[in-house]
Amino acid sequence: MVVPPRYDLGDWQEGDGVFNAAALASYTLGDIREWGADALARATAQSFAVPQLDGFWVHVDADVLDPSVMPAVDSPDPDGLMPDELVALLRPLLASAQCVGLNVTIYDPDLDPEGTAGALLTDMVVSAFAEAG
Repeated sequence: MVVPPRYDLGDWQEGDGVFNAAALASYTLGDIREWGADALARATAQSFAVPQLDGFWVHVDADVLDPSVMPAVDSPDPDGLMPDELVALLRPLLASAQCVGLNVTIYDPDLDPEGTAGALLTDMVVSAFAEAG
């Protein structure tokens, strides 16, 4: 599998054996769309399969989603992920035996009086788990 080059994550990574062993990478939205969410997530999950790492945790901020589908966040950012892209990113990570947990943050129910954005977010997470097996 060919994936784009890894980006330098800064000084916090330097000298930390676990992070270096896991070959942490950072990808942009452009990378996700160019290379495919599923392919990048699979490569990321594979990079975490190292003896020095007991597992990894998946953290999702709802504001990574495009405001057209997730307006219930305090800092909406245009041109975010679409629901199918988030599910495609989550699916391989959640399917990994190394995955030990998931949390979702930033969703603001006060900005979602009808609950439609929250329901969509829930559906995306449930779908990712279901498709992960």
